[in-house]
Order: sequence, then C-alpha cells, then structure tokens
Amino acid sequence: MTTATEGSSGLPDRRVFDALAGLGGYFELVPLDSAASGGLHSFAELYGTPELLDARIAWVAHRYGPVEPRVSASVAHLGFAARLVSPALAAACAGTVLDVPAASLLWREGSERVTSWLAGPYGAAAVPDGADGAAELLRQSLVERHLRPLGAAVRSRVRVSERLLWGNAAAAVGGAVQMISLKRPEWADRAAAIATALVERAPLAGLGHLVRPDADRPHRFFVRRSCCLYYRAPEGGKCGDCALLDSGTRARRWRSAMADPAV
Repeated sequence: MTTATEGSSGLPDRRVFDALAGLGGYFELVPLDSAASGGLHSFAELYGTPELLDARIAWVAHRYGPVEPRVSASVAHLGFAARLVSPALAAACAGTVLDVPAASLLWREGSERVTSWLAGPYGAAAVPDGADGAAELLRQSLVERHLRPLGAAVRSRVRVSERLLWGNAAAAVGGAVQMISLKRPEWADRAAAIATALVERAPLAGLGHLVRPDADRPHRFFVRRSCCLYYRAPEGGKCGDCALLDSGTRARRWRSAMADPAV
C-alpha cells in the first residue's frame, strides 16, 4: 500500500475527507499538522499506556455510572471501535482504503464522542474490484492493526469477554453501514457488500448480520448476537442492534429510522 503524507502525490483525493466530514458523527477524519496536535493522544498510546485507557474507562463510568467495570470498559471500547471503523468503511465506499498506523491517528478525551485526526504518515490504496478484496484490505489495516490491539488493551485492564468486544467491533461495522445507507444511499450497496464480507471473516464471523427490511429502499441495519451491556447502566437502554431486543421493537425502530434519516 502506498505510503502518503499530507500534500504528497499519494494522498487520497481531498474529496474523500470532505465526504467523511459530510457524514458527521464518528466518520470525520481531519488531516492535521503535527505541530498543531497539542493536547492530543495517539491511538498507539491508547493501546500501550494503561493509565490512558484507565482514564477513559473511568470517564465513561462517571458519565453513565455507577456501573460495573465491565460495562464502562465495553462502552468505552465500543466508542473507540466506532471511531476506527466508520471512517475506514466510508473511505472504502469513496474508493480509498486507508491504512493508518496507530501513531498517526490522534484523539482527544473528555467528551461524549471521541474525535480523531490524522497527523503523520499513512497508507492509501485504491479499492480493489469486488467486496472481498476491499474486506481483506480492511481486515489487515483495520481489524489487525487497530481493533485487535484495542480489544487486547481493554481486556488487560478489565475482566470482560473477548467475544463481547469482538461483538462491539462487528456492531461498529454494522452501525457504520446503517449511517452510510441513511445519509449516502448511493453508497448503501457497496457499504453493505464490503461490510458483509468483513463480518464473515474471523474474528468477526458469527457475531451479527446486516438486514435490509425493505427491498425497495437502500437502508440497512445490523443485528448483533451479543450485547454491549449498555442496558446495565442506570440511564442505559437496549441499542438498536442489540440481541436482547424483541423483533417487534426492532422493526419499529427500523421504520422510524427510515422515516427520518436525520435521527
């Protein structure tokens, strides 16, 4: 994969980053001059510095608590997983597979939603033909480079099921497809195909699947086979993809989302 830095000829077209910003939420990924990165931490620090991860898990516990340590650890993990997965999948839909070293991806703590920036060298390659090729590149650049060390770091600090954390990662993939299909319906088929190929590969295999409730509409939703434990927080509830939801509630939520894509 071609290594690129801001301003080099290998940098993905600026329209890719604009497209990510247009999706909002967890998707935005902003190239940032390293000189302006004060107060930020790299994901490499997150994976390798226990105190930093402990602080984020404690912040989540304070925000949603009192909760069991495994609940705050899972919710913190899911937030980071969504931040990693969403721009990666959307960039692939825009035609570019990004391969960002953990040291080049920065984030800032202390807010409800983790935000992130690019500062440093990273790889970029054109999406290969077929969903399988794109999924394999994402397995290498996203799952192995980021999601695996993220899960290992969390499990080194809190006793929480490895399968639950991989379920969070699969849910992050499904959540990204849902938002893409709602906000960029022209990308829905591509996102669903790549995501399906990705979640059929180990270690995500068997942890959930995408659903298209209405064949005449592009919208996709995810049903996971585990639970992130958010419902155990005092003000928590069952997420839209939760395995604990009954089918009627799930269907009503899907209809509501399709009726109002801004939700």
